[in-house]
Amino acid sequence: MRLGSYLSKYAELKALYEIAEHDYKTKGLVHHNWNHILRDLARGVTIGETEGANVKIVLAGILLHDIGRLHPEQSKDHYVAGMKTAPKYLKSAGFIKDETDQIVRCIKAHGPRGLEEPETLEAKVCYDVDVLSHSCGAVGVARVFHFFMAEANFTVKQMMKIGSGKRGSRKSFYTQTGRKIGQKGYLKAKRFWKELGKKLEEEEQGVKKIIPEYEGD
Repeated sequence: MRLGSYLSKYAELKALYEIAEHDYKTKGLVHHNWNHILRDLARGVTIGETEGANVKIVLAGILLHDIGRLHPEQSKDHYVAGMKTAPKYLKSAGFIKDETDQIVRCIKAHGPRGLEEPETLEAKVCYDVDVLSHSCGAVGVARVFHFFMAEANFTVKQMMKIGSGKRGSRKSFYTQTGRKIGQKGYLKAKRFWKELGKKLEEEEQGVKKIIPEYEGD
């Protein structure tokens, strides 16, 4: 189904979509913007339908998975800020408590740095969507650079120090569909980061032989 079919089917999902769209476009983040949400929604439909998940919950989770980035006053950790902020959005849109609880679980576990590992199918779908958005292939690598340089103001050297970006024993993918779509690109991106780290170190050592105080960029 197309996204519009789900918005037509669930009035509260359409309301949430409109609220989130307004807030994202108002805040105007450089990387985590409305286009980022739209790309993730498309993947959410694909993976959610194939895996037999409750797509309504998946789409609501994706709409709000980065909402904490719009509310840094709640916490510097966007997972924590999202967990605190999301229930207000969901209540305004008309979601019931059981649905809200499921969606908040998706937000808390939506990526490798999440507050908890995904346990429900819907949370696993949201997790895999997040991995696909920034950890797979050339496009994923490009978007990592875009975020850390344009929005987080990192240098290349600082980016290489973020490690695997995983909290605990997180998997690369939790659904068969996510793995099928992204595993090849995930491995390509992993090889790229390893090679980049090696080349940066070689470059820095070469410059330091001539200029010892060089710190890299």
